[in-house]
Amino acid sequence: MDDMEVTHDSSMNEYNRILKEPPVGPLVPMGPSRDDLYSVGGKSVVVMVRADSRREGILEAIRLIGGVKQLCEGVEGEVVIKPNCNTDDPFPRDTHPETVRAVADSLIEVGFPAERIVVGDMSGRGRGLPTRHTIANLGITEVADELGLRISYFEEEDWVTVKPPRSRAWPEGIKIPKRIYEAKRVILTPIMRPHSTATFTISLKLAVGLIEATGREWLHNGEAFYEKMVELNLAYQADLVVADAMSILTDRDLNYAHAAHPGIVIAGSNRVATDAVSVAVMKNYGAHGVSHRPVLEHEQLKLSEKMGLGSPSLDRIILKTSNPAEDECFNDIISTIKAELG
Repeated sequence: MDDMEVTHDSSMNEYNRILKEPPVGPLVPMGPSRDDLYSVGGKSVVVMVRADSRREGILEAIRLIGGVKQLCEGVEGEVVIKPNCNTDDPFPRDTHPETVRAVADSLIEVGFPAERIVVGDMSGRGRGLPTRHTIANLGITEVADELGLRISYFEEEDWVTVKPPRSRAWPEGIKIPKRIYEAKRVILTPIMRPHSTATFTISLKLAVGLIEATGREWLHNGEAFYEKMVELNLAYQADLVVADAMSILTDRDLNYAHAAHPGIVIAGSNRVATDAVSVAVMKNYGAHGVSHRPVLEHEQLKLSEKMGLGSPSLDRIILKTSNPAEDECFNDIISTIKAELG
């Protein structure tokens, strides 16, 4: 598929159109909570793999955490893969298409039907909308076509409004895609990079791609940003996070020339625990805004724990590691992460 140009002006025009004609989002009850699939004795399992190839790292991470058979077992509806497609800038600013391929392949290999795997997102206003163009430009449409997956462009579909009982920063409720609300499983495939407002963007921040324009205006109105952002994660459930740190942007300007190349994949089913390990990796590589304070003192993680979304502390995490790259420095990184979270 040929690239379709996405510019700041064209994206803002689409965003403002949605803002003027927001989708209807009828109020629906909160869905039943789902078990934390990858946990033992109340502790979140997080795996970290050092590999020389993305596919090898992802497949090893999925194997190490326990595989996806239990994630698919008995699921009659859709599994939605939610990537980071904020702009059509390539990885490591947005999700690599081969990450989507590896995750989808792992589902298909255990017998889950490709036609019930949906890749979905709503891109950003700065240079992302319409999402269908951004997803195509990132190479994800090509992967979906090759594997027989479906694609969901959230701004083109139906929405619902939920009111999580613990939410205080969204008094009118949180409008999310109906597809996410009805999904039987949700898999997040974030990247890791500094963020000018949120300090860092990994899986918790990925929820911004699940709200439409009026919600994004509320989020960015200058009041209680962290509370609003974290509470988005109360509105839906995620069953697996596969975070790609094969490369990470580290400076404030997100300059590709200054990227670090950890060659690491991190996976877990708890967003807070997975983000905590990921932030520790970012800090190890000197990421802007992350390196100047202890990992456990970051607002995203403190608020998430307070809201009952999970714990970033090592005493509530089972960290499993694998080193198929046979990198002698990997043990030092593991020790650093344990010291940060301990």
